[in-house]
Amino acid sequence: MTGPLARRSYLALLLASTTAGCSLWGGDGVPTETVTTPTAVTDLAAGHVVAVGQNLEQTTIEADDTETPVQDALDAIAGSGGRVYLPPGRITERGPVRPHPNTGIYGFGMNASVLHIVDSNTDGIRFDREPRASRVQLDGFELRGPGPDTDSGVAIHFLDNGATPVSDPADFYIGRLYCWAWNDSVYRVDRGVGPFQCRHDFLRMDDCDAGDRDALIEWRSSYGPANSFGTIVAYPSADRSGANSALLSQRGGELAVDDVTVGGSAGRLVDTRNGRLHVGRLHYEPEDQRATPASLVRIGPDGATRFDDVVVDSGAVDYVYELSKGAGNARFGPPGGRGTVRDAVVNVAGRLDGGRPSFYFGRPAEVDVTGTSATGGLRVLGTAGRGMG
Repeated sequence: MTGPLARRSYLALLLASTTAGCSLWGGDGVPTETVTTPTAVTDLAAGHVVAVGQNLEQTTIEADDTETPVQDALDAIAGSGGRVYLPPGRITERGPVRPHPNTGIYGFGMNASVLHIVDSNTDGIRFDREPRASRVQLDGFELRGPGPDTDSGVAIHFLDNGATPVSDPADFYIGRLYCWAWNDSVYRVDRGVGPFQCRHDFLRMDDCDAGDRDALIEWRSSYGPANSFGTIVAYPSADRSGANSALLSQRGGELAVDDVTVGGSAGRLVDTRNGRLHVGRLHYEPEDQRATPASLVRIGPDGATRFDDVVVDSGAVDYVYELSKGAGNARFGPPGGRGTVRDAVVNVAGRLDGGRPSFYFGRPAEVDVTGTSATGGLRVLGTAGRGMG
């Protein structure tokens, strides 16, 4: 079977798979089963954006009739909550897209549906509403920036809206999201707002250039509990800034990350302080280093960190871990991989917090103490807990 009928049948199967077994949370907190209609499939097959509300009412936005089709669809279900479906193909938006509470944006796959933010210096998905837009879901599409040669905003941006009392977004969810061609941070949480209980299953960032920013993922907030990332994949570009892109800059909050793979023009992977961070595996395989990172992981004061495994598979770094002034309560071990570690695995670069000792599961010969601390704040388990630094 070929032609429009075959395409519509295929879309029907895909759309059913996105809703089967799923519930939609309405304004009263009661989940209702989400179903779709033949009209929705027909409209998606025609390249339109479809919004399905809590009571299964359907709104179709013809993408050629508006400059903001996705925002228009979200606004149509603002009162009750619901789902916005992107068709296969590219939908252009003169954003930013500002979700309402209890809404979601769904595509037919990261390489099938594209939400393209076409204006320069414009965020992609922006969270700045009051009350906060909690229980928002993004799944199965590409979030495209204005292009590799154009200034952009932030792909996913949580902002302080200045409201009193402060309300924070909760239960944000990313299923599978592909971010491409952003020349800024890709994911940023500003000071004054602390998302909590947010889950991110799979986040990929390709040809994004954060060389002029702190990192591809910036957690600038001092708070935000119980947030987790499953798999993060990043292959940044340095064509616009001329500099490596760091992966994660954390200044507070509680983050857990399962697996990270980073290539392209990647620099430092983690710069953390004042927060709690647990990383399963960091896999570092840069292909276009513009400079050698002084360290792959920099651990600052007043935090608690744990790194289960680090693999330096290509490129070069001076040190794998750097403990700066005031660092404490860190756990980490020797790296693997075929890349080059020029100086030592660990650099104790400042006076450590002796009351909150850190533990390195390696040998004393792999530690270089360049700071003047003399607290014994780093315990090297290769000699059954010998204190160094």
